[in-house]
Amino acid sequence: MSKETRRDIVLIVIFALVSAIGVASVFLGCRFLAWIVIAISDLYLSIVLLLAALRSDDDGFLDRHSWITRFFPRKTAGILVIILLFLSVVSGFAGLYVGVEVFPSGKTPLDALYISFFTLGFTDYSPKPGYGQLVVMSQLVSGVLLLAALFPLHISRISTFKSR
Repeated sequence: MSKETRRDIVLIVIFALVSAIGVASVFLGCRFLAWIVIAISDLYLSIVLLLAALRSDDDGFLDRHSWITRFFPRKTAGILVIILLFLSVVSGFAGLYVGVEVFPSGKTPLDALYISFFTLGFTDYSPKPGYGQLVVMSQLVSGVLLLAALFPLHISRISTFKSR
């Protein structure tokens, strides 16, 4: 097995676990697990965005700091990492939406997943003042980070085909 394949497998396993914890937070109603999933996902997206900017500004940066390639999956593995990150962000916030803390009425796990998915798409729901508004604003920031960091970076990597 090549070094790149092992790196890709490690990223996939990490984000599969993070996604599984996010889904578990929905059905267990555990907000602590949900916040952990959100923090890990947003931290990874922020690091990838920062490292991509550093790589694009300095041609020799990658030669001096070869360790940063661990954060960037190859093209095929990147598709799975994107799906797992999307699932972790949606399920993490859905874990925060279960119960009555965020919205005026209690939400079932399926309601929470539905609302979380569409809030990520910037649909308007009416959260409770205070904690509820903080959670929804946090999800909007995470959604922008997801859209700004992950999808354009992966699409740009796919579009740089190797010539024969």
